[in-house]
Amino acid sequence: MCHQTQHAHLTCAAPCAATPVCQSSSPAPVLHGVQTARVFPVVAAKDGSFTEFPSQLTADADEALLHTYASFKEEPAIALSTAANTRRDDAWTLCLPVPAPTIINPTLRSVNYLIKYATTADAGNATLQTDVLLTTAALPKDIVSARQPLGVYRPGAPGAVGPRMVDHAAALCLATALAIKANAGGEQWSDFVDAQHVAPDVRVRGGAQLYVVLNVDEHSTFRTARSLSIEVSATWQKEEVELKARAEEARKAKEAADKEAQELAEKKAREAEEKKAREEEAAWRVADRQARQAEAEARAEDKKAREEERKFREEMRIHMEAERKSWVVVTKPSVEAAPAVADDHIQNHIKETMAKLSMQPCPQGYEFVKEATGYRCKGGSHFVSFQQLGMK
Repeated sequence: MCHQTQHAHLTCAAPCAATPVCQSSSPAPVLHGVQTARVFPVVAAKDGSFTEFPSQLTADADEALLHTYASFKEEPAIALSTAANTRRDDAWTLCLPVPAPTIINPTLRSVNYLIKYATTADAGNATLQTDVLLTTAALPKDIVSARQPLGVYRPGAPGAVGPRMVDHAAALCLATALAIKANAGGEQWSDFVDAQHVAPDVRVRGGAQLYVVLNVDEHSTFRTARSLSIEVSATWQKEEVELKARAEEARKAKEAADKEAQELAEKKAREAEEKKAREEEAAWRVADRQARQAEAEARAEDKKAREEERKFREEMRIHMEAERKSWVVVTKPSVEAAPAVADDHIQNHIKETMAKLSMQPCPQGYEFVKEATGYRCKGGSHFVSFQQLGMK
């Protein structure tokens, strides 16, 4: 018999991954006109690339990423049909352990899982919850009743169905996805598909186990058939790689801090030198201004002294001239008493008289010799009479 496959529409809650994620959603129509949205995480790059592809590293390189895988697959009429239906248990849980590499304290970088679940001849919609957990508890590896305590969920109300709350004291929840699987009933298959990528970037120490846990609450009949397939891959990295990266980051941070401190110290030194230079220049300017002021004051004092000296000399000259004139008038000799050769007094009197009378003086400066009517220079060209000299 040919079965027509009908895909169920679902709603997934945002995961609780520890690292930042970018969420995208796209609406999808479902039965009866109800509109829902599917939300899925995408790794958001923060400080550079997570890795490279194709990888340039060898398998034994310290920086090599390690990958582990886990899977579960059951066909109709085996575990999911006979065991569950005979117990009439519509709430069941599958805990799928994901192995860790045999290295000390690996870092879990990412988890990818793909769940495909299909049912037929069911009696209503189903609720599905997928949790990615790290726990030290030993969870069962088979399909068990959801009423069986697992130690990683908080106890719910008796008979309660639906989502289960992770007990964070017993497990670290890396991601949670909730969905409603719309079942068509009859012999048509209704499918549920869930694919998630989680980037927890968490260190896993000894004794911790990684699980993908699927919780299902559904309504089955004696004719219900089920098909379940789960594929999981995990990416791990050696602890020393992370420590090496942190040490490198610390080294770069220290280099940056040292460089910043050096630049700050150099800046302060430059500022101190510039301040000192400015202060020295200001002091030099003050000293130069004071020196120029002192020089100007000295020039003013010198000018004042020269002016006073000039005045004094002028006063002395006027005084001496007055004295000389008064002496000439008083001591001017008579013609008879006049010397044969003019002495200094007569010589000066002759020069003054000739100047007053606008007479040409002797350019050679010869002495004047007494004649019968006056004095004549020895050169013979210049003569002034006794009458002109005022001598009697």
